[in-house]
Amino acid sequence: VSGGVETNTYRPEDKHNMTLLMQEFRHQLDELGQQNGHTYLLTAAVPASTKLADQFELKELSAVLDWMNLMAYDFYGAWSKSTNFNAPLYKAEGDSDETNNVDAAVKYYLAAGVPPKKLNLGVPF
Repeated sequence: VSGGVETNTYRPEDKHNMTLLMQEFRHQLDELGQQNGHTYLLTAAVPASTKLADQFELKELSAVLDWMNLMAYDFYGAWSKSTNFNAPLYKAEGDSDETNNVDAAVKYYLAAGVPPKKLNLGVPF
């Protein structure tokens, strides 16, 4: 687990802790729904970067989420060492990273066990 500002504190167990937190959210929302007759959605915006997505237990999260909003944009930006398309559908010519594209991101989530019906593709405009 990593990311964020340098002062962030993170531990290896945070990957599983995120799953436990979302499971508890789901449990609490379901209990509340039983009490008041409402249905509550639980969704998450998730990274398209496979390096970042690898920091989540995707299959386990998909079991408690109604859907995942796959942020399929910002593959490149001011943090990048080179320029390229913001949201390439497929591997861009000359890009050495096979995973920096929407196609690779979707395939990664599916291979991780996320059902297709739970993926919502977010695209730039």
